[in-house]
Amino acid sequence: MTSSPPSGGTPGAPTSVLVVDDDAMVRAGLRMVLSVDPTLRIVAEASGGAEAVVAATRHRPDIVLMDLQMPEMDGVEATRRVRAAVPSVAVLMLTTFHLDTHVLDALQAGASGYLLKDVAPRELCHAIHLAASGESAFSATITRQLVARHTRADDDSAGAKARRTLEALTDRERAVAEAVAEGASNATIAKALFMSEGTVKTHISRALTKTGLDNRVQLALMVFQAQQNSSRGFHS
Repeated sequence: MTSSPPSGGTPGAPTSVLVVDDDAMVRAGLRMVLSVDPTLRIVAEASGGAEAVVAATRHRPDIVLMDLQMPEMDGVEATRRVRAAVPSVAVLMLTTFHLDTHVLDALQAGASGYLLKDVAPRELCHAIHLAASGESAFSATITRQLVARHTRADDDSAGAKARRTLEALTDRERAVAEAVAEGASNATIAKALFMSEGTVKTHISRALTKTGLDNRVQLALMVFQAQQNSSRGFHS
């Protein structure tokens, strides 16, 4: 594990990043990509899940780029432990596979999103900034497919539970939740629903509180589950 001094969360300081991957070449590539953005700073690297938990606890980064497939402790368990140790951190999963079902487990464990390892450098930096601002970076299409594969076609219990939970939301909160599930940013949602970005954030915050979820990507998962095996979605 290599590291540099943590930023300490100073206002105006670069977004601090912990890079976790068991492949040294991948870590080197991520280092090179992130170095072109002066608003991002790698504060530590880890070659495995256990090291990631230690590094996250020590450096308290803003973002963790977490490899999904690692020996001994995989990215799912590492994400769960990192989020427990440092609740403020946002974890972005890195995966080689479009339909790796472990991605869904990672999202449910508290990850703020996921990216394919062949993502364009500009998109990677943009995703990190999104996560740092409390938004999510994920493919709505792939996530929907993951949920569909994870849920038995003849078992609607998960979808029914999700629909009952989402019925507690107001119409506006449900509209915002649907937009979040499609991967829309706060700015895009605000424009589409004719509200301010501040109002969008308020609706998302209230929706998370009412559903007992931790972040917007988990809200998106619940929307997808509510739509499973239901031609009417989760609207009454």
